[in-house]
Amino acid sequence: MSVNAVRRLGPDASVVAVVREEYAAGRAVSVVPAGVDKAESLRLFAEILDFPDYFGGNLDALYDCLRQVATDRPDDWALVWDAAGALRAGDPAAYDGIVGVLADVAADAGQLHVTVLDR
Repeated sequence: MSVNAVRRLGPDASVVAVVREEYAAGRAVSVVPAGVDKAESLRLFAEILDFPDYFGGNLDALYDCLRQVATDRPDDWALVWDAAGALRAGDPAAYDGIVGVLADVAADAGQLHVTVLDR
């Protein structure tokens, strides 16, 4: 895995503090809230990151679209997946799948820095 592995922070983490830290590092920041389930989480990624209409709503499509967004950006970019703790507790397989995609994209797109807030 690349230097830009997914950083996971626990329930006491502050999204405001993370965003400020990323801005201070000179990165653009996108915050995507986790949904109550896998389908809603994927829909939120698509909505917040403005994926194309043909987004397939599955993990492969998340990888493809997220990688495209990451490689289209000319500078360092921070993606913060917020409030993922409920999904982790309710559907660990969906949580692990999404985190796996985030890690894969971060490994492939060196300018992407990912933080998962398990709150």
